[in-house]
Amino acid sequence: MCRKKGRVILIGAGPGDKGLITVKGLEYLKQADIVVYDRLVSKDILSLSPEKAEFINVGKVMNHHNIPQPEINKILLNKALEGKTVVRLKGGDPFVFGRGGEELELLSENNIEYEVVPGITSAVSALAYAGIPVTHRDFASSIHFVTGHAKDGLVENIDFKALAASKGTILFYMGVSTLSQLINGLLMAGIDKNTPCAAVENGTRYNMRTLVSTVENMVSDAEKFQLRSPAVIAVGKVCSLGDKFAWYTKSKIFSKQIIVTRPIVSNNILTDRLKSAGAEVIDYPCIKINEIENNSSLLSLIGNLDKYNMLVFASKNSAAYFFKSLMDNEKDSRALSHLLIGALGKSTYDELKKYGICADIVPAEYTFDAFALSFKKADIKGMIAVLEAENDKRLSSKLNDYGFNVTSFNAYNIEYLPLDYTKSVQEYINNGVVAAFTSSAAVHGFVHGSKIEDLSKIKAVCIGKMTYETALNYKMQAYISEKPTIDSLIEKLKEME
Repeated sequence: MCRKKGRVILIGAGPGDKGLITVKGLEYLKQADIVVYDRLVSKDILSLSPEKAEFINVGKVMNHHNIPQPEINKILLNKALEGKTVVRLKGGDPFVFGRGGEELELLSENNIEYEVVPGITSAVSALAYAGIPVTHRDFASSIHFVTGHAKDGLVENIDFKALAASKGTILFYMGVSTLSQLINGLLMAGIDKNTPCAAVENGTRYNMRTLVSTVENMVSDAEKFQLRSPAVIAVGKVCSLGDKFAWYTKSKIFSKQIIVTRPIVSNNILTDRLKSAGAEVIDYPCIKINEIENNSSLLSLIGNLDKYNMLVFASKNSAAYFFKSLMDNEKDSRALSHLLIGALGKSTYDELKKYGICADIVPAEYTFDAFALSFKKADIKGMIAVLEAENDKRLSSKLNDYGFNVTSFNAYNIEYLPLDYTKSVQEYINNGVVAAFTSSAAVHGFVHGSKIEDLSKIKAVCIGKMTYETALNYKMQAYISEKPTIDSLIEKLKEME
């Protein structure tokens, strides 16, 4: 039986910021069985791929091709012949010095279905982040894309006279190692030595650097600057606008190291927002929420709901696991009709609404004490069942302290995870990193997972009073956002030195 052929999709991943991959490119990436990617494709973009996908790194470093181009072409063909959906993920645009055309040759010869999704080319986007428009009515009406790639140490087939006479913006790709040849070629061709020139290194990323100079001084300035790849080099009058229009590197968060803690399965809006503002985010999924197999504690509660006057949910996870178990036992929200319902925090309240439950008691302030005092105010009597983590009994303990008749039930288990980075947490702390916490559980996860003994050097920026107090209890240098929102937390992070 003949195996059905797969297909190959060439996708331009853009310059690095995952927000700059196209919508269509992202849709196709999520369908990939195989992802064949280059060195300049960021981890953030790779993380958008399906978990089941096979990843093949064919990245090239200057003067060293780990996998030769003909071999890359064969990989695409062979994987497609296996019936796979193959995504060829390339930095920038696949048809702008990306050798995308070469990779289609073999596919076309073998009647493999393929598609090309253009990407934002790195030169234009890097300059945009540096505040340099590649065209401007007063300065340039043409753009010239030129490869600075060398063969046997020499740049090839560049018509420097035409470039020098164009009066437009000249964009050199892959030109760091051949910079002196490129600049000398333009000078020999008669370009004005005072023509503005710029280089943007690691464009759109947290470690982006911009050098603005002139053609005459560019080589010596680049040496002092220690210019490194990847970088785009621009020549033209528009480069003079860089100092005026630069915006990305002026962000108060740009290049600031921030550890963002979170549960392992959550989508982190905070991480995405900070990276978009230019921060170097150390994403730390420090908590894993685990279902308890054969949860006798939950089964006991579900079988004895009629004994209780009130049911309290300590978190949205406790609500999710309770209702899963309730429905697994052929029951639904009607089984709670006789109970008062308490919810700690807005996210818990919102989770309960998914099951048709509007909690009777939700504290205005997200703290255990505020919750207990709201019980006092409501004159709660009788037996109270509290659903919480198996290894976090703080809520039931606090309610007991206030004199309520409380029984704790295990809804789930919290696992604390180590930081999976090349540097240890202590190294980041020594460098003055700030840690952002959006929940009390995240503070506990950070402490248990990182295993740092002296927590007094940690600058902890927190959402909510309970998170703040938890950080203080661990002797951290704790700061609290003005409001319990992501926007307010980011504003507080901007204030941190």
